[in-house]
Amino acid sequence: MKTHVYKLVLGLFLTLFAFNLNAQDYQYIPLVKPGIQIWTDDYADCGGYYHFRRFALTDEDTLIESETYKKLYFFTDNFFEPSTAECIGGLRENEQKQVFYKGGIVVGGILNPGLIYDFSLSVGDTFTHYFYFLFPQIFEIKSIDTISYAGAMRKRFNIGLYGDTILPYYSVGKFIEGIGNTQGLMYDIYYNLTLCGYWGFNRCYEHNGELLYHDYSQGVEDCITPLLGLNQIKLEDNSITLYPNPASKEVNISSESIINSIEVFNSLGQKVYQTNVKQKEKTIDVNSLSKGVYIIGVSTDKGYVRKKLVKD
Repeated sequence: MKTHVYKLVLGLFLTLFAFNLNAQDYQYIPLVKPGIQIWTDDYADCGGYYHFRRFALTDEDTLIESETYKKLYFFTDNFFEPSTAECIGGLRENEQKQVFYKGGIVVGGILNPGLIYDFSLSVGDTFTHYFYFLFPQIFEIKSIDTISYAGAMRKRFNIGLYGDTILPYYSVGKFIEGIGNTQGLMYDIYYNLTLCGYWGFNRCYEHNGELLYHDYSQGVEDCITPLLGLNQIKLEDNSITLYPNPASKEVNISSESIINSIEVFNSLGQKVYQTNVKQKEKTIDVNSLSKGVYIIGVSTDKGYVRKKLVKD
């Protein structure tokens, strides 16, 4: 009997000790924090078009409607450069662990300004999300677990549709403290309920140059290569024009939208040329390229499009 009681007390002590240890290990990590944060997202809109989206949040303050936000940039280049990236608005986080976005339409999709993350919620709590502020949808925190990324404990919130009794564990998003939505930083969970084939992935999250999150499920090992490979390129997008094609010396590239950057890939998928543009037309010299088939990657304000070019 004494041995049994001793084991019971010892087991209780070890359990409480482990609980206290875990409690000490866990510390809330805000989403809006000092330094430079970069998110790399793969995203498809309702038209079936793929968008390669990268967002950078900096320490730079901006005043929007009397509130102080940290500047949020959109870019598609390999490296973040504020002078060439597009500032689309800002993020701010309050002491209640709520994150707000204020700005314009996000490239490739729509995100209503306002509260976009709430890490103060508990299991069973609900929140309302609006499409164009007209059609409300109520979501619920289905479950919360604690996971470890890069040596830090973070809570992960599983978001589902409120009152869903047929699919009670159906997830429209997972929010991770300090990282954001696993479907993309600026992913609008309202669209997850539509039947248009809309999807997104937060491929990479970096803080001050350190990779803290990487989703390898799409088979892409780095954070700078668009998801669509050379065999999956959409060539029917008429908003980008290449001429002449075939080309021997120069090729002219024109777009209905502002061109942010242009990349050229050879048949092996190797990048052989890159330049920043910031205008609707650009002429590039291809005279030094060997004869063959190349892919021109054009990043515009509307997304990322690739076109086939024949060098003769």
